[in-house]
Amino acid sequence: MTDTQLTDLVARFETAVNGHDAALATDLFSPGFVDHAPWPGHTPDAAGFTAGLAEMTEAFPDFRVEVLQTVAQGNMVTWRFAVSGSQLGSFMGAPATGKTFNIEAVDILRIEDGRIAEHWGVMDSATMMEQLGI
Repeated sequence: MTDTQLTDLVARFETAVNGHDAALATDLFSPGFVDHAPWPGHTPDAAGFTAGLAEMTEAFPDFRVEVLQTVAQGNMVTWRFAVSGSQLGSFMGAPATGKTFNIEAVDILRIEDGRIAEHWGVMDSATMMEQLGI
């Protein structure tokens, strides 16, 4: 894939996440997808990723990501993005606070045959929890 195709894939993934469209997100994963940074309590596969995403959108109905920067090379793409939401549901055992969070995160994706084969990610969860008062 070209660098442009890799960054377009990230844009499609951003659209899926912001649309809370688990089916579209799942379509972007290869059959053997491996998540090296799975959502807490979820399996490191496509099913676990989409279940974690569903959990986030239930707790944060306005959950969204905004791509700030992408860097593509070979079959890898890294994207830095903002993550935000308002906690209107239970999250990791904490009741709804009504508070919002806005943090940054970085994901690295390995692409195979036009689909996401592997994911690594780092999110500023400490700041998120502080902003939510959890």
